[in-house]
Amino acid sequence: MCKKAPISVLVLVAVLALGSAVAATETPKPVFLRSVCNGRFSSALLSTLKSEISTSHKYQLVSSLDDNGRMDVVLEIMMSCADRESVVAVATIYGTAKCSSPTSCHATVDGTSLSVALCDSNLAAECGRTLFRAFDAFVDSPSAAHIKLN
Repeated sequence: MCKKAPISVLVLVAVLALGSAVAATETPKPVFLRSVCNGRFSSALLSTLKSEISTSHKYQLVSSLDDNGRMDVVLEIMMSCADRESVVAVATIYGTAKCSSPTSCHATVDGTSLSVALCDSNLAAECGRTLFRAFDAFVDSPSAAHIKLN
């Protein structure tokens, strides 16, 4: 024989379940991308990287270090690219920034994140996806604990 649970118990269980689901959903982390990638192939690579950030559920591309006026801590990707014949050289470094006003920001770079990649110009889009995966892996790594956004 099955006993019926009082309504108050069912409501409590529903509230707890909903609260757990909301807590498990992460707010996308703001990412500001600063780049000097103006060549034909490096522009394609940069476009793919921006697309990967924008379509991910973990990150949100922002247009300014002040997080579009929210003044949150922002992850920053700094990139420099050079196109040469059929190769694109890309240097990246990651950091964080926090603004106290739209014109007063403090940025910190993590020197351990400095990396360089050589990409075949025919695979510029794949290289952009690889750079995104490397950024995501760095943010999730124990060595990047100091740049976690909570």
